[in-house]
This record gives sequence, structure tokens and C-alpha cells, in this order.
Amino acid sequence: MGAPGFFFWALHDRIDAMSLSITLARQRSTVAALHLTALLLLGLRLYVRTLPPTPGALPGPADAESVWWGLWPVTYAPGWAVAMGALAVIAPMLVFWWSERWPQLRSQGARQGSSWRYLLPASLALVAAFFAFPIVHTRWGDAYILTHAIAWPDPALRLTHSWQAPLDVWLHGLVWRWGNETWGWADAMPVYRLLSPLAGMVYLAGVLMLSQSTSLAPAWLSFGLLTTLGLMQLFFGYVENYSFAAAGVLLYLWLGWEVLQRRQPLWAAATVLALTHATHPSTVILAPSLLCLGWHWARTPAQRNQSQPRIVLLTILAIGLPMLAVAGGVLWMMAAGGHGIQALLTHDRPGGGDGRWFVPLWEATTRWEHYTLFSWPHLRDLLNQQLLVAPVIWPGIVIAYWSIVMGRGASKATDANARPTTTGGAQPFLAIAALAYLLFIAIWNPDYGGQRDWDLFSLAALPATVWLAWLLPRVLPTPRYLVGGAAPLILLQGLHMAAWVYQNTLPWTWP
Repeated sequence: MGAPGFFFWALHDRIDAMSLSITLARQRSTVAALHLTALLLLGLRLYVRTLPPTPGALPGPADAESVWWGLWPVTYAPGWAVAMGALAVIAPMLVFWWSERWPQLRSQGARQGSSWRYLLPASLALVAAFFAFPIVHTRWGDAYILTHAIAWPDPALRLTHSWQAPLDVWLHGLVWRWGNETWGWADAMPVYRLLSPLAGMVYLAGVLMLSQSTSLAPAWLSFGLLTTLGLMQLFFGYVENYSFAAAGVLLYLWLGWEVLQRRQPLWAAATVLALTHATHPSTVILAPSLLCLGWHWARTPAQRNQSQPRIVLLTILAIGLPMLAVAGGVLWMMAAGGHGIQALLTHDRPGGGDGRWFVPLWEATTRWEHYTLFSWPHLRDLLNQQLLVAPVIWPGIVIAYWSIVMGRGASKATDANARPTTTGGAQPFLAIAALAYLLFIAIWNPDYGGQRDWDLFSLAALPATVWLAWLLPRVLPTPRYLVGGAAPLILLQGLHMAAWVYQNTLPWTWP
């Protein structure tokens, strides 16, 4: 090799080394931002424990619980558990930064191998927990009404059909009638303690299938983020109409991902979403994401070889037929139960007690309207909702995009284990689903206020969580940085979820 050739070879090597160094520096900045977020959230939890307790059974507007209700479950946890939890969150941060200072201590992160070794035992442990630690009260949402109305002694007044959750209420009513005849169930609480964990099993099946999608994220990351959300409370015998809806939303997101990967047909995702609409109509907010899915499905190579009119027709049929079939079945079921369209347009209309769908713009005029759209109490409720259900998800998404926009994302993977930066249609599909649900919870009028309507709004966390699971490996392509950045977030979210579940295993009676 001549002198010029050697010079250019050495220069190329030097540029590669500098590129790797810059990429790792960018990832370190992203990890630092994630750690600061985790420390801030942990500090808020420790601060809330210093606030005065609620003097009565129900908090007043000026009580600390009303202001900090998204973090309030930590006040029920024993002090020793909070201390150990704080150490568990801080420990991986210390290990990461120590390993950065001492390169000989570094590891490449999670070992490669079959994820079933730990995901399946973890899933079985969660299923056991669903049955072992059920909610013991009916404080939240319509729980008190549901437990008594489904089991009302007078069949003429018994709740058997509702347009608020057609398939869900019908199923719970059917199981209660069987349980009442067989076991003498006096109210519907045993029904929810049976079906809520079963919905949790369906949800975990969706989590496991999403976790096996190697083009999404490492299995531990998807599983960890999705099983530590506060909405996991819906599967601990929770008395409301959202458990099967949550499972349906997650199955739809998995099937949507599979459609983008060309492993499942479009009609399968449309069918699952249609059935999810039947369990709770609020999930119709995911319809724009299904249209996005149809757009990308129509643009796949297999469809491009066909004429444009035929592609459009096939897409419409793949989406429209499942929707029409399920909607027709629901209409027939409701009409057969004497609860047809007339009920939907009158006493069983959506919008709660006053029939108003959206948060008022300038003035609250009924007792069901708690604040106006552009007010601090409304924003505070939204923040509390996120802190309760998905404390690390939206901060993680914001940091990931900050990392990309500010040039701190790993736009060109330099690590051998890095994942591709693009997956056809993934970004718009997940973003539309997450942002549409965020818009829904921002403008929909909560009938009981944010705290007691937390469950209605909790489903918004699911598309955002899958979006974050897709983003993190793309801004942290080096495994040890991904583990170092994400592990504290998952631990923090999981500890908060555990405190929330523990709170609801404690007795509470109506004043």
C-alpha cells in the first residue's frame, strides 16, 4: 500500500472512531435525560408522602388528595416499601454511570436468548396476582351502580343492556345470571372478580405476542412497559366496563403491527377493533389509525400489482365488512333485549348525566361539568391521569423526539445490534393512535371528574406505550444504553402500579 493509500485508510478509520464516539455521546445524553425524569418523578412521589392525609372518606377540592390524586397511591404504601422502591430505581442509574466511568465493568445489556424463559413465568405470576389481590371496594366510576344494577331483584329493572358498553354489560349480566342460579351470587362483584382477570389474560397474550416482534423492541422492554402501566388495575377484579376494551385495544395494536409487517391480513385488525368498539364505544377514537393502516396496506407490493379501483375496493371491504357485521350484531342484540336505538337516543345516550360530550370551552353550567377546557384544574386532572396510569410514557416520548430533533438520536446505527430506524407505516400508525387518544381524553367531559373517571381515560396509555417501545431502541441502539436508560423507568412505573393495586386491596366504605 502506498503512502496516499495508507493515509486515506487511516483517515477513514479515524472518522469511523469519531462517529462512534459522537453516537455514544448522544446516547449518553438521552440516558441522562431519562434518568433526570425518573428522579423528578421519584422526588414527587416522596414529596406527596409528606402531605396531610384526607380527613374524610371523600376528598374535598382543597385536600391534597384532590390536587395530587395521580400520585396519591404512594401514601398507602408502607415506608419500608417506599424506601426499598426508591433504592431499586436509583440503583441501575448508579450502576450505569459507574460502568461508564470504569469501562472494564461495562456489559452489552440483556443477554440474547429465548425471551420465553422469563416472560412466561412473569405472565403466570401476574395472572395469579390478578386473582389473589382483587379490588375490595366500589369507589371508582360506576362500580357501585354496576354491582347492584346487574343483580337487581326485579328483572324488569335489572341492568342487562347498555349502549355505554354493549357487549361488556351483556356478558357480565349473562355470567351473573348463571352465577346467581348456580352459586347464589347476591351482587355482581364475583362476576368482575372472574371476568376481569380473564380479560387480563387476553391482555397478557397480546403483550407476549407484541414482545416477540423483533422489529418493534427487545422483548423485555415491550413487556416491561406494558405490564407496569397503572391500567393493570383493570385486571385485578376491577368493577367497570373497560377491562375487555383494554385487552381489545392491545390486540388491535399487535395485529396492526403485524399488518404493517405483512404477516396478518387487514381484515383481522379491523375485526378485533370492531369487537373492541362493541365492548366500549369510546375506542372508536382509534378509527383514524385503522384508516392509516388501510392506506399502508393498500401500498404494499402485493397490492400495487392490482388496478387502483380494485385496491380501493379491497381496502374498503377489509375495513368496512367487519365493522358492519359487528355493528349489525350489536344492534340486533340490543333490540332483542328491548334496548334499541330509542334508548341510545334518549336515556342511554353518551355524555353522562347531562348528555354533554365535551369539556365546556368557557363556562361550566351543569353539576357534571367540573371545569372549562383551558383551565388549570383541567390540565391538572390530565397530568394526574398520566401520573397514575402511565407516568413515564409521554415524558419518554418527548425525550426520544428531543433526542432526534436536537441531533442526539442514533439516526445512523453504529452498533451491530442496532435496529432499523424505519419500519414502513409504523411511525404514522402508532403516532395517530396515540395522539388521537390523547386528544380524546383532553376534550371529553368526565362525568365524575378526572379522579373517578381515571379508568375511562386509562386506555389512552396503550398506543403511546407501544409507540415508546418502538422509539427507544431507535434513539438508544446500543443495548447497554437501552437497558441503562429504560430499566429505571420500568422499575419506577412498576412500583407505582404496585402501590395503586395495594391501595385498592384495602377496605373502603361509602360515607
